[in-house]
This record gives sequence, structure tokens and C-alpha cells, in this order.
Amino acid sequence: MRNALSCDALNCVHNANNLCSADRINVDGMNASTSSQTNCETFVEKGIKGAFTNMMNMNVQGEVKQLFNKNSNSMSPEITCEATSCMHNIDNVCDANGVQIIGRSASSSSGTECETFKK
Repeated sequence: MRNALSCDALNCVHNANNLCSADRINVDGMNASTSSQTNCETFVEKGIKGAFTNMMNMNVQGEVKQLFNKNSNSMSPEITCEATSCMHNIDNVCDANGVQIIGRSASSSSGTECETFKK
């Protein structure tokens, strides 16, 4: 399933104007009971090394569509989720219509959270 995802982790290589350019992400937090106990395991700090090592996880088709359609989100990634107590987790896949990842000043995945988490 593809999910509309907004992200404020500005230092992530996948962040493109608060949209996620990754093809797939994984939300970690197996024992989470609050959103602060989750994180975007796919976070990679911006830079040449991060961009190069994550080329295979880029949603190129979504990025091209996004260039021509500013009114909708064409870069929605597939979201797997290890937060088993989240109401949106259906067999380790996120079922939420809209997902928000926060972590404005994050420099690693531990600085991010899935704000959409609901127990």
C-alpha cells in the first residue's frame, strides 16, 4: 500500500520539500506505546555518501510525477511498520491514509518519530 507521507526531517536524504522521495520506508518501534518510541529507520543523513548508498530506494517515478503535479503527493512510499501496537499496523504494513514523520533537526533515525502512531 502507498501512503501519503509528510516529513519534517530536513536533514534526511529522502526529504524533498517535506515529501518523502524514498520508495519504501520502515517505521521502527516494536515495543512502542507512544509516538516518541518510534522512528523512521530509513532515515539517512543528507550528503553524497547517503545519496549514493540509497539510490536503489528512490521513488524516481513518483519524483517525475511530482514535478508535473504540484497539487497532489505523487511520492508516497510503501511503509512497513514494526510498531505492532499501533492501530494502523496491519500485518507489519501501515494502513493509515496519511503519515507524518517528525525530526526537524535529526541527524540519525533515533531523532525521528512517527507522529501518526496511535495505540
